Amino acid sequence: VLYIKAGPEIAVATTKAYLAQLALLGLIALNMAYTNGKMSKEEANKVLDDLKELPKKIENLIGNPLYKKIADTLYTHNDIFFIGRNVDYALSMEGSLKLKEISYIHSEAYAAGELKHGTISLIDEDTPVIGIVTEEKIEEKTISNIKEVKARGANVILITTDALDKEGDYYDNKIVIPTTNKFLQPTLTIVPLQIISYEVAKLRGCDIDKPKNLAKSVTVE
Repeated sequence: VLYIKAGPEIAVATTKAYLAQLALLGLIALNMAYTNGKMSKEEANKVLDDLKELPKKIENLIGNPLYKKIADTLYTHNDIFFIGRNVDYALSMEGSLKLKEISYIHSEAYAAGELKHGTISLIDEDTPVIGIVTEEKIEEKTISNIKEVKARGANVILITTDALDKEGDYYDNKIVIPTTNKFLQPTLTIVPLQIISYEVAKLRGCDIDKPKNLAKSVTVE
């Protein structure tokens, strides 16, 4: 048993426990990499230093007024899609899960590279699509997919890092998050997705802490 020591979280749709679990699993992986000689002491210490900076970066992310503006464009829709590649696809799944859990809007996450094989047929005029781009090696590929949905009239919300930030006509709103160590980047990337879900659920008048039909051990044994 490894305790995350995140303190009590009453909300069924966990946020801080999710972040704490990511951090703990990352530390296990870091320890194994160092122990097995896959990472030098200097490299491991650099990751630890960056980890210590995460709380301040997360705190700065939480206060972005753009989340409410984006939520205003989303909360009346019945379908919302998330797209990304590799780890950004995993983050898309978590973002979609949070949104459907607490706002009751149908949302799905898709691997951006699979869009052409059928999913793109679901994109209509003003369909919300949240595209995540945080990995430099596949940045252009994901942006190409985002341009495809934009060309079909999608309302695109782009989430990217300040290192990859660029102007373009392929998104309607853009959230820029701080760049950090690649092993820790997902911990920052998920924060805007969690808060947008919160703001959307709030606009829809949902019980955010206790979504219908859901339960977890802190509320129901």
